[in-house]
Amino acid sequence: MGFLDGNIRQYLFYNEENSYSVIKVEIIDTDEPELSHFEPTITICGFFPRLELYQTYRFHGVVSEHQKYGIQYSADRFERIREQTASGIIDYLSSDLFKGIGPKTAEAIVGILGIEALDKIADDPSVLNEIPRMNAEKKAILSETIRRNRAMESALVWLYGFSISPKMAMKIYQRFGFAAIETVRNNPYSLIDEIEGIGFRRADEIALKIGFAYDDPLRIEAIIVFLLTEYMNKYGDTYVESDELMNYTINYLNQGDQFQIKTETVDKEIEKLENSGKLVKDGNRVSLMAIYYSEKGIADSLKEYFVSKNEAYDEEMIAGYLEAFEKSRHIQYTDKQKKAIMKALTESFTIITGGPGTGKTTVIDAICHVYMMMRQSNRNFASAVKLAAPTGKAAKRLQDATDLEATTIHRLLGYDYEGHFTKDRHSPLEAGLLVIDEASMMDVILANHLFQSLSDGTKVVIVGDDNQLPSVGPGQVLTDLMASDQFTTVGLDMIHRQASGSSIVKLAYSVLEGTIEESVFHDKDDLFFYGVPDEKIADFVVGLIRRYLREGYNLQEDIQILAPVYKGNNGIDRLNKIVQETFNKHNEGHKLTYKDKTFRFNDKVMQLVNQPEDGIMNGDIGYVSGIIEDKELLVDFGGNTVKYDIRDFDNLTLAYCISIHKSQGSEFNVVLMPMSRSYRIMLKKKLIYTGITRAKQLLSIIGEKDALRIGIYGNETPRKTRLRDFLALAAKSGNDDCALTIEDFL
Repeated sequence: MGFLDGNIRQYLFYNEENSYSVIKVEIIDTDEPELSHFEPTITICGFFPRLELYQTYRFHGVVSEHQKYGIQYSADRFERIREQTASGIIDYLSSDLFKGIGPKTAEAIVGILGIEALDKIADDPSVLNEIPRMNAEKKAILSETIRRNRAMESALVWLYGFSISPKMAMKIYQRFGFAAIETVRNNPYSLIDEIEGIGFRRADEIALKIGFAYDDPLRIEAIIVFLLTEYMNKYGDTYVESDELMNYTINYLNQGDQFQIKTETVDKEIEKLENSGKLVKDGNRVSLMAIYYSEKGIADSLKEYFVSKNEAYDEEMIAGYLEAFEKSRHIQYTDKQKKAIMKALTESFTIITGGPGTGKTTVIDAICHVYMMMRQSNRNFASAVKLAAPTGKAAKRLQDATDLEATTIHRLLGYDYEGHFTKDRHSPLEAGLLVIDEASMMDVILANHLFQSLSDGTKVVIVGDDNQLPSVGPGQVLTDLMASDQFTTVGLDMIHRQASGSSIVKLAYSVLEGTIEESVFHDKDDLFFYGVPDEKIADFVVGLIRRYLREGYNLQEDIQILAPVYKGNNGIDRLNKIVQETFNKHNEGHKLTYKDKTFRFNDKVMQLVNQPEDGIMNGDIGYVSGIIEDKELLVDFGGNTVKYDIRDFDNLTLAYCISIHKSQGSEFNVVLMPMSRSYRIMLKKKLIYTGITRAKQLLSIIGEKDALRIGIYGNETPRKTRLRDFLALAAKSGNDDCALTIEDFL
């Protein structure tokens, strides 16, 4: 990585939210050979604070060529060069950055304080008292602006030393301001809670570099929270037994003979975490506070919906509108579908479930349009219909099916740049009817945000397939709502004509019923089973991809490999690497590597964390659309191009093969699903069912019959959650006409 010394002449663009800057710089010196005969100025892009005009800085980065704007310098970091000129300082002080300071005042400042004026003012603002005819307001503006810019520069340069990208460094500074260095130095683990995109491992790396002891109490507390979070995300439980948490923590800390942390030490830190409000202990059960109060919050928000409100709507009128809608769409709804539609329109909270081919989406279509027809003739109906789903792809399918606007739940709730929801009980959603599709994907935190944002009188319709895998995050919201017996639930169970001929759909239901017959292993038009031993699965997958590419399918858009585990010969990580090296080898010379991750131009990739400032979320899939040598990656997420610093690669992974869990809410034209005996511990009925139902046109299962049978006939381990208990307590509270207290939940 080279350098460029330059004097800042002009700001072309500055983003106040994330400090992305485009500045014109007069080149003073550089080690970039292609710039030696370049014009005297160049455009520099990067994430910086507002740097001082007419001052000299050294930028570290690479030369790049923008498609539209030509040669630019993409800077990774910067530092001030203290050699300054009197004219440069005068120009800077009289710039727009300092309101009310004109050239004459600037000349007076430099004439009295010299070319060290900026440093003197930053160190001691009282030196401005020497400047004649300068009022207190101008002195305050001048000293505060210089101090703010210097503090920001110092903080960013210090943070760069921990391999933190400029973009992430700016997020840290924007959160903590002048206290950024002190905060990170005193407790780098605070970054985990405060900065989206920084997890335990990155914070721990910073802490150990700073000099934190291996057994520092802050580190032990962070490890406890990290392990509890990891456990909940891995198993989906909303609590863990306290003795299990103790064992996990001791085993993590005592890796190696030199460390022997005792249980009393860990117990002490767990108690401190409980007292500080990060953990909740309920007997022998331990939860993260956020998870505990999310489950409780769901119950509190929904208790008004427990008593089914068969409101004074004329069912004959609804039936008339529905009949008119059927004629307009050339649809004939079944009795069960009509029941679901009627319940949704007459009751306050309705759950509609069903597998593939049962017509859930066409039922949603009728609910929304009949509601709007009723609204037009009855002023008592609230005006807004809102449709949402947990993922962008699921929302788009919903929108295409209904011709109504649909969005992600995050967007519906106003998920902002800072990672906060703008909609809540104080600023609720304005909706007469709210329909949530693919509800099995909602974890307890998202569901809590959603339900606490409901307005009085909003009708809620929850639609999903309770046979699918529960959410990636903790909880099983749809299952617990149904099992609580507090809400009207209608199950759609008839497969309709357009889906009845699908071998994929038939296989999905056979998996649920545990009735796999030998005919499953015979080729169909849309379903293929290839009996392949474990050691040959990966090679066979590659061969199938070649075949589908010859048939005109696209690796980016159509073909998706789904597997349940990441490690091993047939794990997601190895399959991704093999596919990358086989089908994207022509871009071997156009790649970027950092630590153990390599991305090539045109690679299919997935986002691993929410990145609201860039409009992308965990699970979004895109492709590498550009590489800025040795430094940055451009990823196209459906027309939204996002730039990644090499040190942000933890947020990305290859996506030729993804987990079945991550595939929820998506559909793919061609699904390749390996079935390896090495997956044994993960093979469960719901997992296999979910993988099968992701395929729209073709499904190829590659592996051994026994592996498939293990999953179908194996026992499901239910998630451990509290939501049903909370719902029961909330119902009891409502029946007893008394308010719940915290003691009811502890």
